[in-house]
Amino acid sequence: MLKWICMAGLAAAMAGPAFAQKTDLPDRALKQTKPFDQASIKEGLTALKQGGECTVQYIVGVNGRAKDIATDCTVADMAPYIARAVETGEWDAEITGGEFFDSFPIKQVFKFGSQQAVDPRGEKSPVMVSGIPQKAIERAIAQVNQDGKCDVKFTVAADGKPKDITPNCQPSAYDPKVVEGMASMKFEPGLKGGAPTDWPGLSMPMTLTKPKG
Repeated sequence: MLKWICMAGLAAAMAGPAFAQKTDLPDRALKQTKPFDQASIKEGLTALKQGGECTVQYIVGVNGRAKDIATDCTVADMAPYIARAVETGEWDAEITGGEFFDSFPIKQVFKFGSQQAVDPRGEKSPVMVSGIPQKAIERAIAQVNQDGKCDVKFTVAADGKPKDITPNCQPSAYDPKVVEGMASMKFEPGLKGGAPTDWPGLSMPMTLTKPKG
């Protein structure tokens, strides 16, 4: 079975997109339909009385809810409050080629403090809207015809598109194909001071495996 594992930051237990049931609905990108309920974040801030920042990584399942939530907080005790907030979000799951998919891992930063309970508007990291098309993945593996690994470094531009992509693939034959595939990715751009901005220094490890048989 074709496998393309794509992870950012914490690699453990983060799998690539998963298939679900067939559908007659047209293709669509992942879209958040219900914002995070911030009540638990305010609860944590009241209990802990400390400001700080949490980086959260999660996958949106085919049911439109977050799963595999991993938190890294400057105030460790804030982690369960942030995780509960992420669990309240709802999405329209991605559909490609008549199949529902789990999302690729999404990384998001939340800030909290005495004057700012959470940071969805002032400053936040980019959020992936759509990943590399499955057909591009299949085509790349078929053309190279070898298993491969990449440690992709890139910037999400203020317009939400990847740029300055450095694939670092082994074998190197995957390099141009990864760059080509990533050109189709879309992000909600990172924000600083509430305005879209270039966001450098992102990484996306990938494992490419040929179909068995």
